[in-house]
Amino acid sequence: GDNNDSSRKRHLTASRVLPYAPAPLFRTISAVESYSSFLPFLTASTVTARDERTGLPSEAFLTVGYGPLSETFTSKVDCDERAWVVEARSGGIAPHGTRTGHPPPSGFSLDKAIPGANEGIFEYMSTRWELVPLSTSPVSTKVQLEIRFELRSQLHAAMMGAVEGQMASLMIEAFERRIRDTY
Repeated sequence: GDNNDSSRKRHLTASRVLPYAPAPLFRTISAVESYSSFLPFLTASTVTARDERTGLPSEAFLTVGYGPLSETFTSKVDCDERAWVVEARSGGIAPHGTRTGHPPPSGFSLDKAIPGANEGIFEYMSTRWELVPLSTSPVSTKVQLEIRFELRSQLHAAMMGAVEGQMASLMIEAFERRIRDTY
């Protein structure tokens, strides 16, 4: 038995202060469908549902990968424009460690759509972007990225070990480049 769970759990954070107002930054982080075109470790991103009121993504297929490791998740996406937060949660975890009560539709198997998907590298994966408007002049916003995941095996943990220390900062740097290219 492997009772050493903690060695497979990760909590990564990075933050940056960018010289932009929060609104354009929020537009970029809530455009989940374009994640794969600029974020490292996200090799595919497809929005599968949108909030009827806001038109913002509420569910997506996200493929997370590094080297030979790759996994596609159905992710629940929360885009909260009032709080300037975009959160994507995948796998068996919801906020604060409660399990989501939404099993996939009966008869639905990711294995049929994506071979091997159910074998799984990650128990769960969540990314949370939070924007904190700063009362500075000129206008600037603090971008905070929080990534939590648990790996299924020690082998995967060892393989991810090489990159995970830089994962959050690489993602936030890529976001910064995307913003510079867009605005």
